[in-house]
Amino acid sequence: MSPAKTTTATMKGEEDVYDVLGIGFGPANLSLAIALRESAEASERGLRVGWLERQPSFGWHTTLLLPGAQLQVSPFKDLATMRDPTSSYTFVNYLHTKGRLAGYINLEANIPSRREWSAYLTWAAQRMDGVVTYSQEVVSIEPVPSAEGSDGVRLLKVTSRNARNGELSTRLARNVTIAPGGLPRIPAQLANVYPAKPWSEAARVIHSSTFLPSLAAIEPTLSAQATARLGRSSPASASSWPLRLAVVGSGQSAAETSLHLRRTFPSAHVSMIFRASAIVPSDDSTFVNAAAFDPERTDTFWKAGLQERADWIREYKRTNYSVVRSDVLNALSTVMYDQTIELDAPWPGADGHAPGRFEMLCNTQVESSRLTGAGDDQQVELIVSSTKPDADSQPRTLKFDAVVIGTGFERAPSMLPFLQPLASHFPALDANADAKRAELGFPLETETLEARRAAAEQGDDAEERLRERVRGITRDYRLVPYASRAFVKASANAPSPSTSSPGSSNSSDTLDVDASSNGTSDAFEPAVYVLGGNEGSHGLSDSLLSIVAWRAGELTESILRRTANATRSAAAVTAAPAVPSLSKTTAAPSNHLAKPLIAKLDQALRI
Repeated sequence: MSPAKTTTATMKGEEDVYDVLGIGFGPANLSLAIALRESAEASERGLRVGWLERQPSFGWHTTLLLPGAQLQVSPFKDLATMRDPTSSYTFVNYLHTKGRLAGYINLEANIPSRREWSAYLTWAAQRMDGVVTYSQEVVSIEPVPSAEGSDGVRLLKVTSRNARNGELSTRLARNVTIAPGGLPRIPAQLANVYPAKPWSEAARVIHSSTFLPSLAAIEPTLSAQATARLGRSSPASASSWPLRLAVVGSGQSAAETSLHLRRTFPSAHVSMIFRASAIVPSDDSTFVNAAAFDPERTDTFWKAGLQERADWIREYKRTNYSVVRSDVLNALSTVMYDQTIELDAPWPGADGHAPGRFEMLCNTQVESSRLTGAGDDQQVELIVSSTKPDADSQPRTLKFDAVVIGTGFERAPSMLPFLQPLASHFPALDANADAKRAELGFPLETETLEARRAAAEQGDDAEERLRERVRGITRDYRLVPYASRAFVKASANAPSPSTSSPGSSNSSDTLDVDASSNGTSDAFEPAVYVLGGNEGSHGLSDSLLSIVAWRAGELTESILRRTANATRSAAAVTAAPAVPSLSKTTAAPSNHLAKPLIAKLDQALRI
């Protein structure tokens, strides 16, 4: 393959720098794109925005778009309703636009199917096509110096690779928003058998993140194995299981993929393997959901101390992690009960005793794994043991024709390779953050009650700066650079920053620039917003759909304030499409409840 070609569109005016460049175009960044489009202030100021997405077109969890699967949250927690219920991007308006509002109401359904929710998100994303570039995998985000020889950073250079032809492109931005979704969590005990290229290999070990395409790739091999073992094309014992399949995990994805395997391979033996003593239902009760996911809880969570936040996360995990919706639980129970009824089908196509078997191996953990055999005879060998503390059973060996890993995802900015060029600027990305903090005069800081009280005595701003230094992120989702007010010692007499910000936080909304920052005039001017990797600082809702619309409003306010204070330079920059103006007649307040002018929608969408 020839070396990748690099292109950079350069213009002479800095007005062509992206004011906002988003990485990833899932619900988080899509909701932000909508909020910016519907902001009268953003339109009047002509903010330049763009979004880069690795997929060739918009898709939301397409690899788990299983028949019959339902959404797990209220449809009112869509892309816009919590921010502005009059928005044309609400789920209700989607139904109205498609002529299905009355039909949906007649269903008396509390939540839509995952298929319809995916169709809604796709409909909204297609209306934003003019500001999104698909098939772009971000390779790196690098700092652009303020001046030659300066340690200050003026802009960010984003390099991406075209997935179709390998061509590299660069763009400059004042603010980037990072929302790439989660990375598959692969248990160490299964890492050695997990494929290096899960999207392109017909592998025996599959993570739920690639479930449907990976299953489609291996299905011909599995079907051939089942046929051979049933004796239809070669001698085999009809009493033996034609296939043995396993799913590791006990959450929603694990349960749904187990049921799908049961339907797809009705003669197979399917085993669910999990450490707990039983699969438990998700807690969707009113008070728990209000405490965990209501928008104002983000403020409450942010201002809480380390121990209280840890307690809340542990307590409210039952709403989303290692739990299963009651309807899916009932389906699993039905499968296990039905297989105890011994009645063969009286007629072809009639309901009868299925040859396959479904089992749950609870209190079971995987100790190690390896691949055995080769080609069509390859299997996955798992060594499993009991999780019961008083169990005297020895580890045992189980062999499967395929294993699905349903252990969820990991989300953390430091896990994203393209952010590593910025690691020396941000404690959240820096492997040597503790040493750097000590160098700046903030060694071994914690958020103990004593530390918070000591900071509070210096004023609310000091306590907020303590939070930012320790957590590495601000209330409005910006990574905290070392060259920021958060790392200015009180004795430096630094100018007092603004204390008003989205969500009533005390985080500075203006540029994180200070002439006396860390004893130098250098500063880190651009902002790096991270969405979806902040459960420890902002609560469990950060990686879920619950607050995407509300958070988009908060981010819009933050971006507008920052860009209003940005000083434009004459550097060569990259061209980007402007936010289309919805109206030039009314200047709405710069908040996330700014009402769009529906009458001008069609004109606005012609980008």
